[in-house]
Amino acid sequence: MQKLAIDYLIQTKTRHPDHIALVEADTRITYAELWQSAVALGYRIRQAVPGARRPVVVSMDKSIAAVVAILAVQLSSHIYVPFDPSSPVERRKAAWRLLNDPPTVEMGRNGFCVAGQEVRTDTCTLEQEAELLDRLRSLTNLDPLYIIFTSGTTGEPKGVTVSNAAVIDYIDWVVTTYQVTDREIIGSQAPLYFDNSVLDLYASFAGGATLHLIEQRKFRFLSDLVGYLEQQRISLIFFVPSLLANIATFDLLSGQRLESLRKVLFAGEAMPLNTLKYLRKKLPHALLSNLYGPTEITVDAIYHIFDGEPDAWEAVPLGTACENTKIVFLDDAGQPLTANDVVGEICVGGIGVALGYWNNPEKTAAAFIQNPENSSYREIIYKTGDYGYRSAKDGLIYFAGRRDQQIKHLGHRIELGEIEAALAAIEAFQQCCVLYHPEAQRIVAFYSSSSQTDVPLPDLYRRLSEFLPAYMMPHEFRHLAAFPVTANGKIDRAQLLSLL
Repeated sequence: MQKLAIDYLIQTKTRHPDHIALVEADTRITYAELWQSAVALGYRIRQAVPGARRPVVVSMDKSIAAVVAILAVQLSSHIYVPFDPSSPVERRKAAWRLLNDPPTVEMGRNGFCVAGQEVRTDTCTLEQEAELLDRLRSLTNLDPLYIIFTSGTTGEPKGVTVSNAAVIDYIDWVVTTYQVTDREIIGSQAPLYFDNSVLDLYASFAGGATLHLIEQRKFRFLSDLVGYLEQQRISLIFFVPSLLANIATFDLLSGQRLESLRKVLFAGEAMPLNTLKYLRKKLPHALLSNLYGPTEITVDAIYHIFDGEPDAWEAVPLGTACENTKIVFLDDAGQPLTANDVVGEICVGGIGVALGYWNNPEKTAAAFIQNPENSSYREIIYKTGDYGYRSAKDGLIYFAGRRDQQIKHLGHRIELGEIEAALAAIEAFQQCCVLYHPEAQRIVAFYSSSSQTDVPLPDLYRRLSEFLPAYMMPHEFRHLAAFPVTANGKIDRAQLLSLL
């Protein structure tokens, strides 16, 4: 039985040391080699960052080296924080403030840099390994494993802190439900700072599978991606629906058999029904599964595996709760809803609930609350901000929209308020409002300016790039002479939505 998530790797490198663990372009690394590299770097991190359970940022693009760094941080008894190295400076500063100026692991000219210093990782001794493993014994499964930053309404990101126990519970369920074995070849889309990567990494390590870290370029040229899946005999993918929708739009599966692709998992945003039907038609041999869950409940809390004839599918359900997970619906007053077909806020309880937001007790207290169904003992549930209901017809849970301005776009969870905060920092703007067009999957920014004229687009993108990553950039800017307002003087978002 696993106590820490790193135990998956320890067990698999013992059983299958020569099995290929990771593939990146033409580079392949076995489980034994991965372990040795992680131990060597972990020992250097241990020397540079004494103590235990400190956040250590891994600021690297997805690569074998980045995975080694993530494992090394765990072996050093610290908490890994995967962070997009291309993030704007202001976003990076905000995260660093929450983490109290953390040490980082990055790539230098000649190898890894730990806390700003290049380190040698060409040796791995049994003594170093023994020292690291001995220190790990002081940790418990309730200790934090990682911190992943999500978007915040005030422009400040939030560091979701997840325990080893939560990841182990989730991964054990994934491996059992989707029968992940050492014969599996997994194709990874998710960046390491996106929590879908947790499934990719740890399900692969737990099952002894081979994980392909597919280069980002192939996700811009989807015909190359489909060809790669075929050539490399990828058997399991966990992609965001918008990517699969683009594959369907351009009919890229015609002429490709993809007989090895047996499991297609998707999560991160709503799956279009037509895309789902396309996948069933083109991949009749494959399991198709929708998964749902915010970062705060350890990747996924609800899932559904599709069966039957696709012509009979009328909607795409979220499904039923994962193992050791409880779903509670609350009304606007925070009271439980027990009747079917009644829409309420989806709240999640169980082992997978995160520990909270790092160094942010106020936001933690607001989002992680006592289950109002239980007054006898402490039972924390997470308020997702999503609306949903349980259908009386089939007993499944369905999505019914967002409670606030939070959206899922290209697999990323985004607070529109954070984009508005960045726009508000532009001096020429008087007012701004950011909306999301779900059908077109476009972020639209409305603004009024002091000059009453359009602000040049190059200037807008240049200024916003100082604060926002590329996936949060508005697709369209609309200048308004004045904003419509409601009776109480607030911007009338409903009226703006009618303009989209």
